[in-house]
Amino acid sequence: MVIPERTRRVHKVVVPFLLVKLGVVLFSLMSVVLVVIGIDYFNVLGRLGENKALKGENFKLRQEIQTVKNKVDSLEVTIERVRNYAKKLQLLTGQGNSKGQAEMPVGPVDIEPDRIPANRSERRSENIFSNPDFSNVSVKVSGQDLDEKIKKLRVAGEDAENELSKLHTYLIAKSAVINATPSLLPIAGWISSNFGYRRNPYDGSYRLHSGVDIAAEPGTPVRAPADGSVIFSGYREGYGKVIVIDHGYGIRTLFAHNSSVFVGQGAKVVRGETISQVGNTGRSTGPHLHYEIRKNGVPVNPTTFFSRARF
Repeated sequence: MVIPERTRRVHKVVVPFLLVKLGVVLFSLMSVVLVVIGIDYFNVLGRLGENKALKGENFKLRQEIQTVKNKVDSLEVTIERVRNYAKKLQLLTGQGNSKGQAEMPVGPVDIEPDRIPANRSERRSENIFSNPDFSNVSVKVSGQDLDEKIKKLRVAGEDAENELSKLHTYLIAKSAVINATPSLLPIAGWISSNFGYRRNPYDGSYRLHSGVDIAAEPGTPVRAPADGSVIFSGYREGYGKVIVIDHGYGIRTLFAHNSSVFVGQGAKVVRGETISQVGNTGRSTGPHLHYEIRKNGVPVNPTTFFSRARF
């Protein structure tokens, strides 16, 4: 019932009960919808903040991934350059030939790497490469996963490092052999008596002249033809003042008839170092240097060791 204030006339309004129930249901549904919309609204606000942060992180990650890719590409280029450099070194050292055996760069033809004594086997001049063509170093990674690419590059880098380490060891051994080879003429002079059998100027007997005689002015400096250790320095019957140098690999050199000696037993000498002066001591027919080379105790012709560059 509705009673207005002015007219005080009563108005009767009849509302069906079904309509009331329908209104209550609609109101309840509206309330639920509003609550759900409110919850979603606040969730969306929270997710907007998270999305903004994720976008920033994704941007940083993309930058980092691009940086890693650039570094990986740079590694590929570096490894390829190292591989090519190693191949060049193999060719320069004779390790890339079909025989797999390098020739001696200087010295006599009868010095062979496989005849070096066992106690110096670490210096042998042999082909020490198990993979001379570096086929396992090449890495093809186009279209592959970045992790797999990095793993392959790591393996390739380790292989290249191992091969270069072997090459470094080989070059050190080669250098040691070269430095120990008496390839230089010890003095500037002319050979007055060659290696071989000849008549002895004192008793006329026919015997082996185990070295070469190099005539020179008295006092001419005598230089070491290769690196080595002095194992004898003193006077020896017939030879006068003598120096004997052990160069390793079974090779020794002897310098006789010196007027003065400048190195004592146990001294280390290097190629070109002055060790004595030409003289006329011992049984000598005039100032000269008697120069011998012995390999494993056997005299060999010194002229087979001389290179074009004598000093």
